[in-house]
Amino acid sequence: MKKNCNYVILILAFMGLSFWYAAFSNAAHDETKTAPVTSVNKAPELSTFETVSVTQHSIVLNNKTIYYTATAGFLPLKDESGKVEANVFFIAYVKKNVQGDPQRPVTFAFNGGPGAASMWLHMGGLGPKRVIMEAGGTIMPHKLQITDNEFTWLDVSDLVFVDPIGTGFSRAAPGVDTKKFYEVQEDIRVASRFIRLYLTQNERWLSPLYIVGESYGTTRTAGVIDKLQSEFGIYPHGVILISSVLDFQTVWSSSGNDLPYILGLPSCTASAWYHKRLPAKLQVDLKKAMDEVETWSTSEYMTALAKGDRLTKEEEDRIADKLVAYTGLSKTYILNNHLRISNVQFARELMRNEGRFLGSMDGRVLGVATSRASEVEPFDPAFELTIVPYLATFNDYIRRDLKFETSLNYEYLPDEVRRAWKWSADGHYLNVSESLSRAMAANNRLRVFNVAGIYDLRTPYFGQRYTLNHLGLDESLRGNIIFMTYPTGHQIYTSQDVLKMFKTDISEFITTGK
Repeated sequence: MKKNCNYVILILAFMGLSFWYAAFSNAAHDETKTAPVTSVNKAPELSTFETVSVTQHSIVLNNKTIYYTATAGFLPLKDESGKVEANVFFIAYVKKNVQGDPQRPVTFAFNGGPGAASMWLHMGGLGPKRVIMEAGGTIMPHKLQITDNEFTWLDVSDLVFVDPIGTGFSRAAPGVDTKKFYEVQEDIRVASRFIRLYLTQNERWLSPLYIVGESYGTTRTAGVIDKLQSEFGIYPHGVILISSVLDFQTVWSSSGNDLPYILGLPSCTASAWYHKRLPAKLQVDLKKAMDEVETWSTSEYMTALAKGDRLTKEEEDRIADKLVAYTGLSKTYILNNHLRISNVQFARELMRNEGRFLGSMDGRVLGVATSRASEVEPFDPAFELTIVPYLATFNDYIRRDLKFETSLNYEYLPDEVRRAWKWSADGHYLNVSESLSRAMAANNRLRVFNVAGIYDLRTPYFGQRYTLNHLGLDESLRGNIIFMTYPTGHQIYTSQDVLKMFKTDISEFITTGK
């Protein structure tokens, strides 16, 4: 596979009456203005990116009809000299008759990757249309179709879905090296500037601001919030983190770093429970089993790993027996790996004898091993389930419903971005948790809603909770964080039942401030 193999190495994983044509009238003169519309509904060549498509729609939610405007188009970003350096593609949904309403929230959404376009959050659960999945998102749908999304956030907030440069239809301007945007801080800078410009062009500075990110999109979001506040004086009301990864030391196992083994274990237990691989007494009550594993992993297991070579044979044997019970793996395999089983290893090993392996993004999903399978299979079966239905329906939807025409390829997860991405200049694990902590300290009204899937083996829920518990916040701010877990994987919205729960919780978060 080369391409798909590269995808799963990294964390995967993460709206417009307001954009009337007049908002695009002076792009050549000022960064906060854009060029006049020259060809409505048809995307221009790479050199101009001047047009947008504006369409009118409605949806019935809770027996009430909501009328909204959809805007699909490009927002040019300029450098200090006034030259366009990139054109960011976005799709905005704005409820009609609320233009200028200072109480109407606006939410910006980013997927992860790095290098992922926004189609998953867009078509998965937040936008007014959603892809119909089957069996709680654990099997490939037999028919590619979308439906009105009864769980859309549009009743509580306007929505803006953003594609980072190099993804979706977003492109660097001619003559600009695209790779300059494939770096952590530059990525944060671009996203922050986009939000500032959108708020300015659409007179939304007084609107309650929310930012949602998924997977690496949460990494981006933490940095964006800090930058918006410190550089632009824009103070968001809330941030929604889906399958978050703020401290990469919690997910990247390496010599001398035992955290991923400790924090990933409860998700392995949940996945083993789902496939009925735990001892009978642990199969009875999943929550009880996970509570037990959480306590053990951060006490006896953590202490044992910390001893390293000083661990006695008796201690090693006792720890191995516990890991057998909590993972369903063989004692021989566990001892051969010195008590350290990564989530990827667990996913490949649990059902190896049956020619199956678990999805890293969702441990409920099974893949069929090939006859020449390597230690690491060349794809994540859980992720593969969402590529075809989301990409095909998105490409049809944007042309058929949103009337946006372009010959550009929608780069949903380009390999070029992954290969060129620059993570950290100092060689340390990327950690943006301090950015979130600093933003919360400077803005005591900033609330955080973090949601995680218990079957997520890519960014395990226990690691997410661990990171949020180590922000070093003053006690007065700790109540601003809400942490929720759902019985799903990394892409929490693939399950309709979970999507319903998520919508209920997020509506309360946005509308009541709780």
